[in-house]
Amino acid sequence: MYLKKKFLSLFIMLIIVSSLISEQCIHFEETIHDFGDIKEEDGTVDCEFYFINIGDEPVKLKNVKAS
Repeated sequence: MYLKKKFLSLFIMLIIVSSLISEQCIHFEETIHDFGDIKEEDGTVDCEFYFINIGDEPVKLKNVKAS
């Protein structure tokens, strides 16, 4: 009986740990963009960064800030 309880406890711990290991992970095609010299009179410019979710969970973007 003691061995069964020990095995059950170990099994439950493994399930908990495996669920905690899944995480969000993204891969960016580019992480930097150099606009070069921009004249104010030429108007606004923009850049798009593309990424792929390679993790097990949906990606949640929070506190996105431009530098």
